[in-house]
Amino acid sequence: MPSSFRPRVAVGFLLAAVAVPALAACATDSGPRRAAAAPAVVPSEPGPFGPRTLASKPRELDDKPVAVGAGVVLTLPDDRTALVASDPATGAQRWKSSAQFSYAEQVWPVDGDFIVNWANVTPKGSDRSVVGSFVARLDGRTGKPVWATRITDVVSRGEDIRFRPRADAVLVSGASSYGWVCALDLESGKMRWSRNSYDGMADNFGSGDIGGNYALLYQQSDSYTDAGRLIRVDPRKGTVRWTAALGKAYGTTVYNVRHHIVVSRKGREGDGTVLFLNSATGRRVAKVRGEVRAEDDSIVVVASERGVTAYDQSGDKRWEVTGLTVEDGQRGFSDGRTVYLLTGSKADGTLSLVALDARSGKQVARLTHQSEAELLGTVHGFLVAESPYGRSGLVFSAKRSR
Repeated sequence: MPSSFRPRVAVGFLLAAVAVPALAACATDSGPRRAAAAPAVVPSEPGPFGPRTLASKPRELDDKPVAVGAGVVLTLPDDRTALVASDPATGAQRWKSSAQFSYAEQVWPVDGDFIVNWANVTPKGSDRSVVGSFVARLDGRTGKPVWATRITDVVSRGEDIRFRPRADAVLVSGASSYGWVCALDLESGKMRWSRNSYDGMADNFGSGDIGGNYALLYQQSDSYTDAGRLIRVDPRKGTVRWTAALGKAYGTTVYNVRHHIVVSRKGREGDGTVLFLNSATGRRVAKVRGEVRAEDDSIVVVASERGVTAYDQSGDKRWEVTGLTVEDGQRGFSDGRTVYLLTGSKADGTLSLVALDARSGKQVARLTHQSEAELLGTVHGFLVAESPYGRSGLVFSAKRSR
């Protein structure tokens, strides 16, 4: 990426259309080379339940949690110059990454490691090869880089570079007026291909798709109504498989459930729509009212005025809990066994952490007065959450049986 390139913060996950010269990546030999292999889908960890209840009070974390995986909770201290991996049970530090100018908050666990993004400024001396924005793979056991690839020689803020693990590649895009997308090899970090277009990655599209053999981009045609096209791309070669036109909405988020793609779209008055698309063709197979609040490899959990409903990959209803309210923008998640939701209202102090059985929708745990929890994930039987009131976190453990 030329030094004249100047990134800016994107609106949502959409990028404007202006051509830019081809990207140039520079992989550093900063760690051991691994044998090339497509990443296996990691099975969901069990929820934090022994007797199917949670301890009444969570343990507080001093730093902001940004990811869970590899048996650790990964946190980002206030100075943002390093990442710290801690034991979820004791809080003891397992490892600390090498110091950089600034680490971004976005982190993706993959195959027991972590894909991260950092920025470096001019160091002492004249070595310009370490200046710029990097995407790297950190060993989940030690925090040492397996590889680190410079995406641009411009030092950018963390939110200016977005990335997703896809198949045996890492898809990267830049939040700038010069729209671009590139793919790095997951094992070596080497550049595979790049596109100088106005394509942005579809938001919240995780790594647990059908074998990891496709990536989704989103191309905006109307910035006011968020109308645009969803594009399926082969992450190995960058070739387009299909495009699907999406109508007007006021916010678009994309998920996946087995062989189907799920598109959650907001309405003007909060009355959202969820579309189920066939991943092979892009054709719509179902449409329901509401917005996605959680998903796993088997179900999509949708909140609407009626309550909370779980659908399978084809949009067929699996279970429904009427009267359960989830505020707009309040995300939950499912680990495959348990669905975790924050229900009620912050305004009147009724926000509660509710755990539902993922197969039946039956409530298995409930903690009231959880206004400081924003759910992140589970690791080794512990539920990890972020606090919206500061750079800190919470760890919920299972209640000990007597």
